[in-house]
Amino acid sequence: MSSKRQVGEAVDIARDLVGDEVPAGPPVPALTEFARRFAATEFDVPGGQDSDGYLFQYGEVNWLPEPTFVLSMVRQLEVVDTNGEHESYVQVQFEYRYLLDSELKMAGNHSEWWFPGGVTPLDSWLDSVSRSAIGDLLRVKEPQEFLVWMDQS
Repeated sequence: MSSKRQVGEAVDIARDLVGDEVPAGPPVPALTEFARRFAATEFDVPGGQDSDGYLFQYGEVNWLPEPTFVLSMVRQLEVVDTNGEHESYVQVQFEYRYLLDSELKMAGNHSEWWFPGGVTPLDSWLDSVSRSAIGDLLRVKEPQEFLVWMDQS
């Protein structure tokens, strides 16, 4: 029997890692720590290079009622049908939301992917992300909320 978990369990596993409280301390190191801990869980995904990866992203979003700046770490997992053909991706997000102010607006948008099989190991990539300049700016800001949620596309 495989020790790999089903992709449908991913968001519950992620929520269990976080618990019930907004993480204390600087947000970028908190996100990289969640990613390290979440990476310890293997999921039943195909063997392709892009079937299990991470995205670090931040920027202004326009799908919420208030002007909002989002900082998130996303784990993307591929879902296949019974024939092994690509069906969709599940994206589990650890996400901080901030009221958009002029400093955050000037910070702009950023997205950076990591996938296994590349030149950079996950731990090195996460170390690089944890040194991101956005961390200094957000260290002094109060998040409106912290969410762990899942999207499927």
